[in-house]
Amino acid sequence: MEKKHTDRESFSNFWKEEISDSFFFQIHRIKRAIFRRTNALMFEAGITLQLEQLPLLMILHHKSLSQRELSDKTMRDKSSILRSISALEKKNLVEVVKDKIDKRKNIVSLTDEGIALAKNIRLLMKRAEEEVMSVFSPKEKIEALNAVRSYADKLEML
Repeated sequence: MEKKHTDRESFSNFWKEEISDSFFFQIHRIKRAIFRRTNALMFEAGITLQLEQLPLLMILHHKSLSQRELSDKTMRDKSSILRSISALEKKNLVEVVKDKIDKRKNIVSLTDEGIALAKNIRLLMKRAEEEVMSVFSPKEKIEALNAVRSYADKLEML
């Protein structure tokens, strides 16, 4: 019985010292809460995209890009991008055409259906963020945004 108590105490100490006080873990918890709400809203809306496809739609909503540029912007390897593009193409959300100037490049663009879906997802993401952030006071929201923005800016300089 004493051994079980010690194991539980040991785990509790590990949790406190190694995990719960970890900056990365806390950021992960925030991300998970936002994604959980966004995924629920997307499911309710009948949107069946894989998580790795979502950034491609959102990026392409602003501008058509080559597969290489998408790979660079998302920090994903070429084969992963190709799989996502292929899946989005099958759903008639993107189209791929050869670049008119450089025939080695494939340019990826949203179809009309893809544009409509990207707009819908943007609204759902905004709604999810509003719902998640509703637990904070207006002052806390501003402080949190400023802190996270500052951290992101500093970390991007590494």
